[in-house]
Parts: sequence; C-alpha cells; structure tokens
Amino acid sequence: MLSNYYTLRYIVSTLDSRLRGKRIKEVFSQRRDELAVAFEDSGEHLVIPCHRDASTLYLDDRLSRARRNTADLLGEVPGAVVTGVAAAGSDRIAFITLEAGLRLAILCFGVKSNVCVLAPSGEILSAFKSGPKLRGTRLEIPQGEMVFDVLAFREAASAPGSATAGPFIRRAFPVLGGTLAQEVLLRAGIGPSRAVSGMDGAALVAVEGALRSVIADLGMPEPRIYAERDGTPVLFSIIPLRQAEALSERTYDDVHRAVREFIVRRDASAGALQERNALLGALRSRIEKARRTAQALDADARGGGRASEYERFAGALMTHPGASPKGARSVTLESEGEMLTIPLEPSLSPMQNSQKYYGKAKRARAAERASWSRRTQFDRFIDRGSALLDAAGRCVTREDVRAFMTAHSSELEEFGIGTKSAAHKELPFRIFVVEGGFEVWAGKSSANNDLLTLRYAKPDDLWFHARGASGSHVILKAGSGKGEPGRKAREQAAGIAAYYSKMKNSGMVPIAMTQKRYVRKPKGAPPGTVVIEREKVIFARPALPPAASESTS
Repeated sequence: MLSNYYTLRYIVSTLDSRLRGKRIKEVFSQRRDELAVAFEDSGEHLVIPCHRDASTLYLDDRLSRARRNTADLLGEVPGAVVTGVAAAGSDRIAFITLEAGLRLAILCFGVKSNVCVLAPSGEILSAFKSGPKLRGTRLEIPQGEMVFDVLAFREAASAPGSATAGPFIRRAFPVLGGTLAQEVLLRAGIGPSRAVSGMDGAALVAVEGALRSVIADLGMPEPRIYAERDGTPVLFSIIPLRQAEALSERTYDDVHRAVREFIVRRDASAGALQERNALLGALRSRIEKARRTAQALDADARGGGRASEYERFAGALMTHPGASPKGARSVTLESEGEMLTIPLEPSLSPMQNSQKYYGKAKRARAAERASWSRRTQFDRFIDRGSALLDAAGRCVTREDVRAFMTAHSSELEEFGIGTKSAAHKELPFRIFVVEGGFEVWAGKSSANNDLLTLRYAKPDDLWFHARGASGSHVILKAGSGKGEPGRKAREQAAGIAAYYSKMKNSGMVPIAMTQKRYVRKPKGAPPGTVVIEREKVIFARPALPPAASESTS
C-alpha cells in the first residue's frame, strides 16, 4: 500500500511542519519518472517517484544531485517559499502551497502520476510529464471528504448478483485499495471468493466490524516493511496486516525513512533478480545447446553401427568375387546363413567394391569412436553447467550474484559468460574457449584472416590452418589460460581450423601448426594468403569444442 490513499495522507500530514517556510532551491530529474525538489539550507530533498508501482513522495536526506544526466524542470517553482502542505479530501493528490498563490499538485495515480504547477486560478502552468499537452488546462480536483457508507454497502450486498466478496469490497470502498480490502475480509473471517449473495446478517456485521477495526488502525499509523526471510521487501504498510503474518516485520518511527528504505531495497532486489535471471538464462541456453549437440552425437554414434554391415558386405564380396560382375548395381549373396542384398558401384570391379566397403567400415568405426569421445566431453560440460546453474539459483542479492561470478569466473568463461566473454562481443572473430581455459580465435573471411593474423595475433600465439585447403586462420592465444597450452587444447584448436575449412566433411584433416612469429604475408599477396615456416602437421577431426561458446559478433 505504498501508493494507498491513507499512506499518502499520513505522509502529507508529516510534511507541513517539516517544509513550511523553506525556500525551494531547484527542481530536477535524474532518474526516469522521478522528480526531486531541493531546498535552500537543507540537506533533505523531496523525492516524488511517478512510477506505476511507486507513486508517492518522501523526504530523503541522502540524495545528491548528479553532475551529468540531470535536467532542471518546473521553472516557475525555484525561489518560492513553501507556505503549507495538504492532501485532497477524497483522492490521492497532495498540494504544496507556495508564495504568490502557486501550488504544486502531486498526483499519485499509478501510471498517470504527475506533478503540475498550478496558477492561483487553477490553470496548469507546467507539468513534469506531458507538459506541453497539459499547459493551459485545468486540473479537476474532487471535492468533499471520504465517507464509508455502510448502509449503502448493506443494500448492495442484499441485491441479487454473482459478485464475490473480494471484488465487491473493493467496489464498495474503493479508497481502501487492494491490500486494505483483503485485510478487512481476513479480519472478518471471510474468504475473498465467497459469494456475496450467500452472506447472512452475521457475515455483514463481521465485515462492518473489521472495517471499523482497519479504520481505527489507520488513525494510529505506524510504518512497517514486510519482507521475505532473505530480506526481499514484499509489502509496505502503515498498519499491522494479518495477510503478512508469515513475513518478517520491521517498524519505523519515521515514515519517510521507511518509504525510502522500501523503495531502495525493492529496487535492489529487482536488480538482483534481473541479474540472476540473466545469468540463469545464459547458463540454461548453453546447457540446452550442449544437450542438443550430445543428442546429435548419439545419433552419429548409432549410425556408426553400420560398420559391421559394411564389413559383412566387403567379406561377402571377397568370398564370392564372381557373383558380382562389373556393371551390376546390386547383388544378393549368402553370408553367415543370411542372404544379403548389397548395393554396388557399377563402374567398380568386385574387388574394388569390396575395398570400398572396407573403407566405409573403417571410417564408420572411426566416426563412432570420435562421437563417443565428444559425447563424453559434452556430458562433463553439461554436468559442470548443471552444478553452476544450481549454485547460481541460490543467489539472492546483487552482491551474491557478483560474488558468484567472481568465484566462478574461469568456469563461466568456458560457457561464454563473464567479463572476457562480454569484451569478446566487440571483436570481429569467432571466439571459443578450449581445454585449460585458453581462448581460440578464428577468422571469418580472407580479409578477416589477415586482420586476425597480422594485427591481433602475438608472436607466441599458436597459428593453425588446414593444409592444402582454404579456410579460417585460427589462433590459440598463448597467454589466455594457465601455463602452456596442452595437447588437448592444441587438438581442439586444430579441430576448429578443420571445421572452418573446405575439408570440414572429411574424417581427418591435416592441419599446419606453428607459432605466429613464423607466419608472414608476402608483399602484394591476395587477402588471406600467408607464408609459414617451421610448421608441424597434425591430424584433427573437424569439430568445435564442447562448450561451443562462440562469439560471432
């Protein structure tokens, strides 16, 4: 009930004695939808949030004006002396009366909240929001005092209809707002979903008694914040609430301090929740991507089971060479008591067809071994990610999130999350993390290859390229991990070079590896063309590392 009618009236009742006689120094805004009023010879600012969920006003002795991103507003007000502060009798409007008959009208209407400067005639001179549209119009101010018409409530309750108690109470007494309407029903012992038509006289008497109890409490306000066990603020109230009995409660002597603390703590909790959810979302995305890749590897491994079939085809063709003459497209042969129909390449001899199937069997076996090897890497990656996800889910405050990211920085970088990964978004290369936390950068085009090799790579970095085929220049950043890059890191970098080459679909690809100091570009050579010395050729399967934490910005 931060923006409740009664909360506003209570806050305003404390402002008259504290602001009367003070001269306004400046009015400015440095946060979206929030106005601040500074006073001469005072360390306090009147803060007026005009948010959907925080349309209120309060004094803040900690606010200071920023040097940048701040704007002066409501130019008619600075220099004027406050002569009084009051609330409208029947609506959520506060008035600060100034010299010369000017007034500041503070409208606490949720999304329609605003602050207007009124002339003595009631004409709007300027406004915090929608100033040009409102200038010259008049503010309609409801007259009279708020009255609880219990007789009208009884008559409405006796009328036929299908209304339930919760919405009915809110319509009957709109000034209460949702929180106080719920409090009335709780004190009356009536559920909000109970049908009004089924309420007897005793129930109506209970509601009326609960209403008087709430109104009596509102006459003796005591600000309080209800929070979860972790400190997350849930409710602000100026009376005790039965609906919040399961929450922790803290009361305050000063309503302004209570309002400020509630808003600050709520905003901090919302910021922490946003940061935590972003972290959890990024982790879930990486884990889900790894699971999809693992499923694809499972399918590849199952396909590798055809190796036995290819071997049987090859063996049958070797055993019955005369049964499959050159030019035939298929042949049916007996093998181990089973008839096999074997597709043939018509241009090949029986021996050549047999050798072809032996070759296919060998490649299928190798693919199966490679798939299961990579599958094991992905299993470990998914397990690490799941552990991080569980730990990150226990973060509550923004400090928790930041401490978690600091403590697990190297692990998060492997998942493409963290300060390094954020900086990588500014680099024009594909970027991966391999074994040992080392970074691998891969070019995207011939010109991009030149940029990577000639400007970004350092002499001690390891340089990789598919031998005898076009493809990306790949750099393993020597100083990006702990110690020297190990065999596994070099193999993964070579696999990336094979993956981003014209030989991507081959089983094994020869990769030239050397230090960047031994790579040079001849004068006048086309983009991407270099000369290398002292190369070492290693064979690698085209593959991206398990994390697949690629940045392609």
